[in-house]
Amino acid sequence: MGNIPPLSDPGIVPDPYPVYARLAEREPVHWCDSLSAWAITRYEDCTAALSDRRFKAERMEEILSGKFNGRELPAENIYHRFTKNVMMYTDGTRHAALRRSTTAGFTHEAHGLYSKLIERVARDLVAGVPEGVTEIDAVSGLAEKLPVQAAVHAFGVPEEDLDDVVPNVNRVMTYWSGPQEQPLELDQLLDHLAELHEYAFELVAGKRGKVVPGTVIARLAGSFSDQTEVTPEQTVHQLVLLLIALFAPTTPGSLGSGTLAFATSPGQIARFLTDPACVDNTANEVVRYNASNQFTWRVATTDVHVRGVRIKSGQRVALFLGAANRDPAVFDDPDEFDLDRPNSGKNLSFGFGPHACIGRQIASLEIKWFFTALFSRFPEIRLAGVPEWNSNLEFRSLRSLPLSLG
Repeated sequence: MGNIPPLSDPGIVPDPYPVYARLAEREPVHWCDSLSAWAITRYEDCTAALSDRRFKAERMEEILSGKFNGRELPAENIYHRFTKNVMMYTDGTRHAALRRSTTAGFTHEAHGLYSKLIERVARDLVAGVPEGVTEIDAVSGLAEKLPVQAAVHAFGVPEEDLDDVVPNVNRVMTYWSGPQEQPLELDQLLDHLAELHEYAFELVAGKRGKVVPGTVIARLAGSFSDQTEVTPEQTVHQLVLLLIALFAPTTPGSLGSGTLAFATSPGQIARFLTDPACVDNTANEVVRYNASNQFTWRVATTDVHVRGVRIKSGQRVALFLGAANRDPAVFDDPDEFDLDRPNSGKNLSFGFGPHACIGRQIASLEIKWFFTALFSRFPEIRLAGVPEWNSNLEFRSLRSLPLSLG
């Protein structure tokens, strides 16, 4: 089956949804040459695959082979040591043990503290916009700043270490480049991954900046000595995964695209300001309407048939969460941004099944408090120019968003 060219075209990034809709109608399971994978676009099929043990999350060896032309690495390489020992890329009992090892950082009590800290960060960020400023780039001026400050105050990344950590994460994140060519050589990526591990070891050992008590990292570090199911090295791998997740483009992408959605739908700002239920639903609808992580990966462990298409054992599948979130079989008027939508919470942006994102609640708090702070001061935002999107479809985000503050 031939390649579907539109998925390889960075020109679709500003609005990939018409392409998704056509594919979902005509060929919901199709082979994409540029991804070397089967692309799956319907909600029902994506949720089934995310829960089906025949599609494994332990996929990074196959992803490596596809991205770097069959390149193999020895088992002791940092790539394999990392990807085979973090909850995102493991299955079964290992995944369960690794996930349990992180629970100290994500308790109900902890989330209560994080909510207060993130609310303060968002309020201070918006208050920092100088009086008299009428236009701003909402990406560089707001959306990219809040997750970094939340990483310091709620997660506990020492502020003095940001200049070392953030550039390394940004370089490692280029591994997830979607249908594009890899921008960095594999050996460069491995060097940056190794540097993140060295940093994490030093952070846990108290050889780097000060971690604020009560934060996610402080709680995780405090629980390390009590771990019985995982090794010290595995706990460090979880910390590296957390660092990557903190500075990935997902949350700033959601804040930026969410701001765009509100700026072009002023009636939804009014709903936000008058209905607490809409405030509580904002994060769900923002990530449904524009998923920052447009697709995720699995590998078939046996031959599987999906809608009559045979996916062979060992083949990769790309589950297009962004397409599933706009599936009209699940969401009425899916191309409308609507805070009153009753089932926005069914979005797949945070995953589904055993690998659902453990940081979903914190990400939702960042989105909620960001827009609460923004609209309490600037309730009449509008576009002030043409938005510019980055070219990466896999992690879809705005490069700039000229915004009139009203």
